[in-house]
Amino acid sequence: MATLWGCASQSPEMKDAESATENQDYEAALTSVNRALDRDSVTADMYLFKANVLRQMADSTMAPDRYIDLHRRAVAAEDSALGLRSGTRETVQSARRRVYDREVGRGESAYNRASKHKEEAPFRRAIAFFGAAGATQPDSARPVLNEAFARLQVGQTRAAIPVLRRYVGRTDTAQKEAYKLLGELYVSTQQYEAASDLLDEATEFYPADQELQALRLNAYNRSGDVDEALVAYREQIERTPDAPGHRYNYGALLLKAERYPEAIRQLRRAVELRPDHAEGQYNLGAAYLNAALARTDSVAALRDAPADSLNRTAAAVEAQIRRLDQRRQQLLENAIPALERARSLTQEPYVDLEGEERIRRDACRALLVAYVQTDRPNRAAQVQECTGLARSGR
Repeated sequence: MATLWGCASQSPEMKDAESATENQDYEAALTSVNRALDRDSVTADMYLFKANVLRQMADSTMAPDRYIDLHRRAVAAEDSALGLRSGTRETVQSARRRVYDREVGRGESAYNRASKHKEEAPFRRAIAFFGAAGATQPDSARPVLNEAFARLQVGQTRAAIPVLRRYVGRTDTAQKEAYKLLGELYVSTQQYEAASDLLDEATEFYPADQELQALRLNAYNRSGDVDEALVAYREQIERTPDAPGHRYNYGALLLKAERYPEAIRQLRRAVELRPDHAEGQYNLGAAYLNAALARTDSVAALRDAPADSLNRTAAAVEAQIRRLDQRRQQLLENAIPALERARSLTQEPYVDLEGEERIRRDACRALLVAYVQTDRPNRAAQVQECTGLARSGR
């Protein structure tokens, strides 16, 4: 039964609201109190009465978001009452404590029941109860986290994200697990920029946590922001210089950015630390090969340029071409062992058929180019079959 506010009952609309509340017709009661707020001299008691009606309207059988919204609106009505009369603070705080304790207890009971019996309906009620508790005491973190967990149990991934975001915003040093969970949710829903920002914050609180660091790097990788990702990997390598995975990913990003000398240095160190990593060996070979092909393009550009456009003598240009070609040949020679190693590491039977086969095919294609470029037709013929490309002239 709602508490009646005597000083408000002078208004006909408030008398109607009180009567409707006694009859448990809360929609009518809310309509009447809103009409009173529109027409009459507004008092703190009117807003307190409205808060009470809103909470009475909240029914555990309704949709969780509707249930939570009613409690949120009740808090807003109480805040309006406090704005009109600060002396109501003790009354409001006492009411909120009672509601908070009740909703947390209901939420825990529903969650435990759902977990025990593997039922979805109690999880949904837990969402409503924990959400109501969080709305009632906005500075409390525990029910907010529990609401997020309950939402995840019923597959509400996107709806859980803003709830978890509120949780990490309400604690001075949010729990690591909440940061990890929220970071994973951002990545899984392709919100990579949000993931990167969050995990930057998380790793400031927990710089030694390798799982958070790995999530941060993954977010940067997926974001497509190569420059930011390179900075993140460089920082992580400074912390853990002998982690082959960080070296490999850093080198792969440098390769993608066509920064071949740096990529070669990182990938060479990665395969020193982990020689049996087929993809690392392949990328090292690819970095050498791409660096060589870049010099091929430079040689072609020098040869095609008009002599007078270079402001150098023909002899000087030829000397530069020879140097470029020598370096190109050396890079091709360096590419071959790494590519052969990648090929040998991906012989059947494959551990991961799809991934291993792709690496082997790409390694064979790169080897074909390297052998042709170094004038080794017999070796090129030997790798032709594993490239997946049809031979010509057959």
